[in-house]
Amino acid sequence: MKVVYTFLLVILIAGCTQLKPKSPVSESNLESEALYADYINIGDKHYLNAWKLALADTNGITEIGEVEKGSVIPEGTPVYEIAGYPEHDVVAVKAGNNNTGLVTNISGYLVYVLHREEGKSHYPNTHDQQINQINIYRGSKLLRELKGEDIGSFLTLFNQQGPQNEFQFEKGPEYSVLFIGDNALGTNHGVMEKNGQFGLSHIESKLPDEIAYYFMCHIEPKYCA
Repeated sequence: MKVVYTFLLVILIAGCTQLKPKSPVSESNLESEALYADYINIGDKHYLNAWKLALADTNGITEIGEVEKGSVIPEGTPVYEIAGYPEHDVVAVKAGNNNTGLVTNISGYLVYVLHREEGKSHYPNTHDQQINQINIYRGSKLLRELKGEDIGSFLTLFNQQGPQNEFQFEKGPEYSVLFIGDNALGTNHGVMEKNGQFGLSHIESKLPDEIAYYFMCHIEPKYCA
């Protein structure tokens, strides 16, 4: 009975307020991102790659300079201002390589967040924005666009993440899930498939079996109906 009550509670909450994805981006994420040593310097400003952030709209960017030093990005690579971030606390850099490790670079741009010497970062709060669309990719190919009621249905499953480090794999993520709101930045999650089951790549956490419905379009078109 407890399981039934919990399920009903989830439905009621979904009907009254919009669900939000778990594992939101935050300043604490920069600690793990720093381990990958993907940084750029522009003048006296030091930026760290924010791998969970993705450009949801590439039309609102303006070139403001170039990378003067970077651990991954070559010197001289153009740097862009992102709409809504005029202080350049968050910037975008053109990147030709789709593989960014834990997620796939869907837009062709990587996002970098200003990080000061005293440890203060300027990680934007994109988690509170209303989600208007969810895009699911396999590699760089768009498989599905979820809107309306499908958003809540997907998030109900997505938020039922299993224990961390139980869904282990050796390859990089095959799929990317991009949450898009009113902000120019969306949040990007890498997803792996193993034996017909799916899990989050950055925490190696298994997702419910029912979520396979949203990822199987490239194999069985009937799943997209």
